[in-house]
Amino acid sequence: MSFDYESLVGQLYIVSGRALSVPPPGALVEVAPKKAARGREADTFFTLVLPSGDVVAPTRFYEGMAQLAADRYFASGGSVTAGLRSVFDTLNQNLVEHNQQSKRHYEASMLCAVLKGSDLYVAKVGSGVVLLLHENEMLTFPENLSDDDAVYRAPLGIHPMPDVRMSRYTIGGGSRMLLADASLADVEHEKLTRALAGKSSIEPVTAPTAAAGETAAISSTPTADIGMALVALKELLLTSLKANVTALGVEFVPPETPVPLNVREGESTRTLATTKTSEMPAVKLDPQKRRSEQLNKAVDKLKEDAKSTLGAAALKTADSMDNAQKVFTHYFPEPDEQRKSLFSSPLAAAAVVLIPLLVVGLVVVMWLGGTDQSEFDLCVNEALRGSNVARGIVSTDRTGMRAAWNAVLLQIEHCNTLRPGGDATLNALRREGQTIIDALDQVDRREGIVIASFQGATLSTIVLQGLDLYALDNANNLVYRVQLNSDGRSAVPNSLTPISDMRQGAAVSGIQVGDIIDIAWAEDAGGSSSGRVITAVDRNGTIVSCPARFLLQCTATRLLGVENWSNPVAIVIWQGRLYVLDTGASQIWRYDPSGGVYASPASEYFSGQSRPPMQLAIDFDIDSNGAVYMLLSDGTVMRFRRGEREDFGFAAFPDGQNFTTANAMFLNPNPMANVLFIVNASTRTVYETSLAGTFFHSYRTFDESQFAALSSVVADTSLGMIYLASGNTIFGIVRDQ
Repeated sequence: MSFDYESLVGQLYIVSGRALSVPPPGALVEVAPKKAARGREADTFFTLVLPSGDVVAPTRFYEGMAQLAADRYFASGGSVTAGLRSVFDTLNQNLVEHNQQSKRHYEASMLCAVLKGSDLYVAKVGSGVVLLLHENEMLTFPENLSDDDAVYRAPLGIHPMPDVRMSRYTIGGGSRMLLADASLADVEHEKLTRALAGKSSIEPVTAPTAAAGETAAISSTPTADIGMALVALKELLLTSLKANVTALGVEFVPPETPVPLNVREGESTRTLATTKTSEMPAVKLDPQKRRSEQLNKAVDKLKEDAKSTLGAAALKTADSMDNAQKVFTHYFPEPDEQRKSLFSSPLAAAAVVLIPLLVVGLVVVMWLGGTDQSEFDLCVNEALRGSNVARGIVSTDRTGMRAAWNAVLLQIEHCNTLRPGGDATLNALRREGQTIIDALDQVDRREGIVIASFQGATLSTIVLQGLDLYALDNANNLVYRVQLNSDGRSAVPNSLTPISDMRQGAAVSGIQVGDIIDIAWAEDAGGSSSGRVITAVDRNGTIVSCPARFLLQCTATRLLGVENWSNPVAIVIWQGRLYVLDTGASQIWRYDPSGGVYASPASEYFSGQSRPPMQLAIDFDIDSNGAVYMLLSDGTVMRFRRGEREDFGFAAFPDGQNFTTANAMFLNPNPMANVLFIVNASTRTVYETSLAGTFFHSYRTFDESQFAALSSVVADTSLGMIYLASGNTIFGIVRDQ
């Protein structure tokens, strides 16, 4: 895998006013390993773990967190942001559980960055800042470094759900990035800009180490290399009397760009941590060279493994071959120079050359054939030993039991990286561990049933009516229909049908359809005689209605007052009225039916100047009594009646089940089961509550990767099923089991 850019990486570590010549603990840069998850092959992961709280952990604690973060990211699937959130969720859970069972409580702040294509994703939990240099202009994350609430956030290890902040930047060759602790927030912006540009005459004390990457950063032309930039920053900070500073600096350069430093090849900043920084040349990581070095390391490891297990047998075989060669030499000695024998022929000469090569080949084959198996078996045995320990923990020790089984699940995940595809023993062990932890956390685990998959699609909304499922594909701006079998657990073969008039660019009733924002079902849309229809609305105010039985007979009209719309995100049809959620205008526009169409101007659901904060609103629904439920992206639900806000709050959630992000909601209209469903892609969970917010259930699948991109949910009480859109697939889970 070729990279667009390579990375020069250096560290700055100031303790008690002295610049140390060793890399700071918790600083790590990794390129994708050989067995990275699909979509991660060209990514580069940067992280800086910083102590937080009153207790400072041993150095190996922060180094272990950094390595676990890199391993977790490259093993995760889905988008970059989903991978970063998975990193923070995993580390936070481990830290919280450690603090619950240990007398020494540790907290940590973490900065992460990922280079992918021409995008740089940055994220943080706790305190810390990120600096980006672009054509002598400094960009910062958080944007306002004088805002203490943005710079100093809750660290890992305190709350069940980490407080994750993310941003994305477009970058290019010559750009520079700095991950640093919060002390840099107090330094003048102009001075930081000048220092990161390398405008200093002091000789370097910390030579860059480095790693590689593919993409990233701001297009700039620095005046000096990254080493000089860190020296300038060191001078600035020591002058400013900054007693303690930890920073990781990166410069991105094209592979063919000459580097004004003594560059050598490397693969990870972790492997360089044992070398004194002052003696360490800069590293310009060539991914192809990295692969070669990995192979050399693997061969060295094979040689070591040959001293035990199957490797010992290989050595014995080599010894036997060596003895055979001695016998060959004894009976067929080298001929006298004055005499020629049969074995002075080319055939004999070839045999003498080939025999050692065959010996070496046999030994290597035995190494390769045995070592990987032995490593995997060792990993499985370790997981089995951990499970035996976990089973021996008394049931009253819930914290210890949860921590032990989580450790087993992490070990199983590591084993699966050694042998992708799964193993029967590990699968059974993972199911056992999940079941026990789920019982502690009150999670209902289900099999995820694939109902339908759409090639090249990104599903954003699904609508269920009877046995018909409708799905909006945001990637292609197209609506599909899928028919379910009578049990609701599978789709009728060949029933997946695109609705030709519900797509961007279609001409319906002389109107061209634009970007579709949402779809909804209506028994009598607009009061027309068309009966049951599936309805779509685009950003231009075009409403397209297609009868369920005649999807080729769609009609379209234009809504009035669209010029007042700002950012419409969702629609609901309730009792024939059309409601449009407009977060930009902090309003819900209501259209009443008239003469079979929505011909009248929109009315405002919220009247007056006092309107609820709706910038984070992502979805809404209306119950049978007319109460409006609005979901925000931070997991908050607001309830309104006749435009007035009512009290609403979640209750009775188990420990660790509270959520701070959400993706979609669904209000079950069945009067016998008035419940609210909320999906959370970050925890890969579907929550079910009462309409008052009381916790009922939380559902997850055994294969949690299925729910990595949850975007929509519907349910049917009569079928006993919950349907969810995730990525390009509609999944079904059995609600009552």
